[in-house]
Amino acid sequence: MKAGIFLGLFLSCLFFSCKKPIICTGNCYTLTVNGKVVNAVTNTNAPNVPLILYQVKSVGLFSTSQTIQEFSSKDDGTFSATPSIDTTMFQNGYFLMLKVKDNSAYMTLPARSHTNSWYDLTTNPFVNLTISVYPKVNLTIKLNRMENDNFQYFSVDYYFVDNQSFYPFTTSSPQDIKKTEVIVPTLADIFTKIRVTKRNSSGVSSATLDSIKCVRGGTNIYTVNF
Repeated sequence: MKAGIFLGLFLSCLFFSCKKPIICTGNCYTLTVNGKVVNAVTNTNAPNVPLILYQVKSVGLFSTSQTIQEFSSKDDGTFSATPSIDTTMFQNGYFLMLKVKDNSAYMTLPARSHTNSWYDLTTNPFVNLTISVYPKVNLTIKLNRMENDNFQYFSVDYYFVDNQSFYPFTTSSPQDIKKTEVIVPTLADIFTKIRVTKRNSSGVSSATLDSIKCVRGGTNIYTVNF
């Protein structure tokens, strides 16, 4: 596997198409979407957080999607929308997905980056939702290649909540390294843990764990020497 950015697990492999929002012209159904967005650090309402409802069709690990509606949380953190959907989408292999849209103020955890999915009309999982977000700050991870070993696998992952790792960089060969740094989102004012894993040519793996406290308004840089 070549070096790349993997923010999330399976669903992060989705490739979303950039098309205009879908306008329902037949077999229309008015969907109710509502809930509240909460700052998971302060346990307070999170205003003006952008949300997006997609129509998605998966093929293997890859998917295409179209936007149905974009909206944002209000000053009190609540959100409400009533988009119109074409119900034949379910028969054609599509499903609905609601997520927090990428923005400069907040982020979600990998397992929560796509909040909910809906595959038919039997139930509605998009009502009375509570979506947790985290204040966002950027971290630059510098990749400083110092050794000449021919490793089989190398990865950098990081997390600020246990068992919720982001994987911004992974490669199976030194020859596939095409970048010297990656810029990733993380949580401000607490320690972000960074794990570096390497498997050598003999198949033996080793890992190191370190941390950095990222601050708002500062230059947050962590260097990985390998």
